[in-house]
Amino acid sequence: MRERVALLTFLAVLGITVAKLAVYALTSSMAAFTEFVDSVTDIATSALALLSVRLSRKPPDEDHHYGHGKAEALAGYTIGLFAGTSLAYVVAELVKRVLEGYIVRSDPLAVQIAAAIVAVDSGLAGVNYLGYRASKSVALRANAVNYMGDSLRALGVLTAITTAWLDPFVTAVLASILAVEVFHLLRESTSILMDEASEELTRRIAESLRGVEEVEEVRKIRVRHSGTHYQVDVVVAVKGGKTIEEAHRAADEVEKRVKAALGAEVDVLVHVEPC
Repeated sequence: MRERVALLTFLAVLGITVAKLAVYALTSSMAAFTEFVDSVTDIATSALALLSVRLSRKPPDEDHHYGHGKAEALAGYTIGLFAGTSLAYVVAELVKRVLEGYIVRSDPLAVQIAAAIVAVDSGLAGVNYLGYRASKSVALRANAVNYMGDSLRALGVLTAITTAWLDPFVTAVLASILAVEVFHLLRESTSILMDEASEELTRRIAESLRGVEEVEEVRKIRVRHSGTHYQVDVVVAVKGGKTIEEAHRAADEVEKRVKAALGAEVDVLVHVEPC
């Protein structure tokens, strides 16, 4: 599913980019121009998302013992950088044109195209978000965030070309919204790439291990996230004098409970120590 959503997104972006260029050519709207620049970036980021989804599905191999899941987080981070660069260009161009002055032409065909772009961008945001909810793909979430911003900016373009004096104000507002979205996207991607521990997941695992027979103490829990997979390391202490078979049964129960607690694809490594 993730791959189909990413491919659909990439093909749609190609058409949207041409449409935005047409709106700019018909109106000379600064908002339309910055949207065209952003769509050029979207082409690159959508292609990157498609490639990362395919790569993340590869199983572990001799060079990647934990699989390739972090390819999606890397793609999300790269998309965030592209979007941030595009945002900086939008702000610079906005300041330049406001200082120099410019005229926005009103054109009925441009209005129709802009309205269609709003509808398509909104649909792409929804499709990618549903794909993210179903697969927990960071790359698809990145696309959803990106196209959510696109739909808002496209709405701004529609407003700007019908009410010309609002063009710079709309652009400034939408650029601010995009800045917040880029920050959150980079924050989440960086968290995964840096193996940042989730307090909520750690707490959930600890609670699931309460009352495990033979386990006297849970000494350490480590969680890392890679694509749709989790890797969990747990160190537990068992009562002294237990046989290897008894300690192994305790470790099996710990592994079973961890997998049930996360409700996802999980690799669990349990280390047993004497109490």
